[in-house]
Amino acid sequence: MSKVSNLNSSLAYEILLYLNTFYLGMFFVCEVAMGILKAINVSYPENALLTETGIFFGLCLVEVIRIFLGRRGNLASKKIPVFLSVVLTIPSAAGVCYFLIYQTHILRLEYIWCAVMLMFHALEFAFAVLFIFTVCKHQQYE
Repeated sequence: MSKVSNLNSSLAYEILLYLNTFYLGMFFVCEVAMGILKAINVSYPENALLTETGIFFGLCLVEVIRIFLGRRGNLASKKIPVFLSVVLTIPSAAGVCYFLIYQTHILRLEYIWCAVMLMFHALEFAFAVLFIFTVCKHQQYE
């Protein structure tokens, strides 16, 4: 039964990471396009645009590392890379929350993109923790 549980959580986690890989690319392109649109049409306070750009690229870097570690650990059934991926979910979700709540100018479309990204984070976090617990479970041999 433990093998089936491990397989199910591993498969679901891998599917979520795979889908998030494509979503991150779309999120990146759309946020860059929206950032350019807002930089041209809306006035920003001093250094706000530069700060938000830095946070955005930092978020994308952390997200790429998080997805890479999660996929690597999941495919090799190793708990350390998956654990690091879970730890990196915290700053990644915080960055998305920044763009969802504290950004200087927020468009309605950005609310949707950020909400979907947070949904991915929550689901991946849950399945990653389940995966870690099933991999760490002691094997009993009869």
